[in-house]
Amino acid sequence: MRHVATQILLALALLITAILLAVQWVAYDPAFMARELIRLDSPQAVGISEADLVRYTEHTARYLRGAAQDPNIRLTVAGEERWFLSEREVLHMQDVQHLFLLARYLVMFLLIVLGILFARACRSNRLATYLQFLARGSLVAILIGILSAALISLDFNQSFTLFHLLSFSNDLWLLDPATELLINLLPEAFFASAALQTALRAGALLSLLAILSHCSRHRVIKAHELS
Repeated sequence: MRHVATQILLALALLITAILLAVQWVAYDPAFMARELIRLDSPQAVGISEADLVRYTEHTARYLRGAAQDPNIRLTVAGEERWFLSEREVLHMQDVQHLFLLARYLVMFLLIVLGILFARACRSNRLATYLQFLARGSLVAILIGILSAALISLDFNQSFTLFHLLSFSNDLWLLDPATELLINLLPEAFFASAALQTALRAGALLSLLAILSHCSRHRVIKAHELS
């Protein structure tokens, strides 16, 4: 029973790590953002050119990484140059950047914990067992992720709203499409596509970890047999 609980905890830690890494992977990918928004005709919806859209996605990716201090940028909207974001949107983007900072800290913490467990396994000559747990944990994490994704897809709008309610302590994320451009540029369909891309990339990371752990375990066992 103890091993089962440990396996589940490890799987959850791996799933959270993979999702957070994949979220940053997607958010820091301006090419993906621009491609999806062009597909959804978002530039036309807000009255900007595709070139300005690319500028905006590149700037936003830098801001979310912490490489830019101001989320706002001047663009030509409906033939008039202006600051793209309103004050409310700027404040919301500051909250979003803070979430990404917390995500980076959490990923670092989880990776350190996994590294400590790896070091302890090496010192106690239980590396093969640790790698087995890691491989199984990755597969369990993929299964949990698939089940979670299936539940979210049943009502993405409700899941999207719940995420915002849990993630933010204010209502700045409730933007008015009649007066604010950001909500028109980034429709719900974009976030659904980004969520799918995140799930695929997280699954790829977990699959790679499962394969590497499984292969490494067999090498460790073989090395012990030869020694």
